Amino acid sequence: MYKARHTLLDEIRAIKILRPELTDRDDYIARFHREAKILVKLRHPNLVMLHEFGTLGKDLFFIVMEFLEGECLRARLHRHGWLSVSETIKIAKQVCLGLSNAHKEGVVHRDISPDNILLVPKGDEDLVKVIDFGIAKNPLSFGGSEITGTMEIVGKAEYCSPEQVEPPEGPDELKLDGRSDIYSFGVTLFEILTGERPFDAKTVQGYLAMHARKAPKSFEEANPMVQIPPALQELVMRMMEKDRDRRPQSVEELYQQLTAVYHEEPVLTPIW
Repeated sequence: MYKARHTLLDEIRAIKILRPELTDRDDYIARFHREAKILVKLRHPNLVMLHEFGTLGKDLFFIVMEFLEGECLRARLHRHGWLSVSETIKIAKQVCLGLSNAHKEGVVHRDISPDNILLVPKGDEDLVKVIDFGIAKNPLSFGGSEITGTMEIVGKAEYCSPEQVEPPEGPDELKLDGRSDIYSFGVTLFEILTGERPFDAKTVQGYLAMHARKAPKSFEEANPMVQIPPALQELVMRMMEKDRDRRPQSVEELYQQLTAVYHEEPVLTPIW
């Protein structure tokens, strides 16, 4: 990633370049292309914006995006341990708005985690940006490392939905939909609120098995020091249901339920 200034518009941009050692890897080139094709369709204040995509010569692939100065949610958790209910709700609702725009375009992020939620200071509040839409099939990421082998799955093992681990049978059911992002976001919210993940494992396979079959730990078990409203606990647990039909069925529905939990006036159409 490079920080650059557009010489004609006098604006700062971020330039993402595919590392030279990866330009002979068809899978990485495909992922880079796919991210650009996805981002160009997405226009929302809570999603990172693409300005340009192209190649220089035969082996320099680049994406020009808006420059965002802030910190990822992971960094904030490292500093604070866990976040308050009010701050969590504010972040969560903005994530819902961004994901709603993506889902309406048929895009499932498949890698929602604290690493891919960026907090950009804007006045007294944070503007939340969902980033990294490079969701082409690639080896499973775990702890920042690349896992190779016969199994390929998109996303981080710590946050994978059960249907990413074991796709439901039937040709019409194999496609992931927005409820997969809702599961991963539920795991993320649990971690934001407690400072702990709902599952503990030492290996990729251990995490995948837990997402597929094991119930998450309770909030009390994860961190007895935090005070979380029962309605919010229940909502996050429903987001992490193994059966996707038992989760909130859309991020629009999730937005409304987050609003109700926080005792705000409902917004009937939370779409920008």
